[in-house]
Amino acid sequence: MTTTIAFLAETPGSASVRDQQTCLKSDDIQVFAGRKTFSQLGTILARMNIRLTAGDRIKVHDLSCLSLTTPMLIRAIAKLLKTGVSVELCSPAMVIEPNGVDRLHVMLDALDNHYRHIHGIKTHPKEMAQAGRKRLLDPDMLPEIRAKLNEPGATTTGVALSLGVARSTLFNYLERHDLDRRVNRQKKGEGSRSKDGCDEVEVACTDADNASV
Repeated sequence: MTTTIAFLAETPGSASVRDQQTCLKSDDIQVFAGRKTFSQLGTILARMNIRLTAGDRIKVHDLSCLSLTTPMLIRAIAKLLKTGVSVELCSPAMVIEPNGVDRLHVMLDALDNHYRHIHGIKTHPKEMAQAGRKRLLDPDMLPEIRAKLNEPGATTTGVALSLGVARSTLFNYLERHDLDRRVNRQKKGEGSRSKDGCDEVEVACTDADNASV
C-alpha cells in the first residue's frame, strides 16, 4: 500500500493551509510544516515514525507554498525522485514520476546536476567516489543554518560551534551556497566604498559583530 504525504506550508502570498486542504483525499497524511522547510521533510516524517519507500508520493499545493530558494527546491525534489517517491503539485494538476522516462524528472535531474557543477559539488556515482574526508556541511542544511543565524543574539561563532565546525568552514560554506548572502555582501561593500574606500574591512566587521546572512 502506497503512502501519500500532503506537505502543508504557508509563505507570504501563498494559499492558506485551509485552501490547500481542499485538494486532499481522505487517506492523505497531512504534515503541517510550521517553521520547518520542505528540505526538512525527512526529519519531520522520522519524528512521526513514517518512512517513505519507492512508490509513495509527496503532495504539495503549489511551489509558492515552499520557502526554499529555487536551486534548493530543485535539489529537494530531485532527491525524492531518486528514492522512487513521486511529487504531485495540486495547482497546476501535475505529477512528477520517479523514472527516467518522465521528462519533468529528466529536466529536474539536469538542473540539479547543473547546480552541482556550477558550485563545484561532485556528481560522480558512488562507486566512482574516492575515499576522502566526509563533507562537514551538506548543501541541504542551508535553510537550517539560515534559521540559526537569524535567531536573536546569534553569532557565526556560536552557530559554527553548534554545528561542530570551524568558523572559517561556516563562512566558506555560506559563501559557496548562500547566493543571497553574496548579494548582500556586495551591496554592503558598495556602500562602504563611498564612505571610506575600505569595503572589505566593513564587511568583515559586520560578519563578526552581527553574524547576519
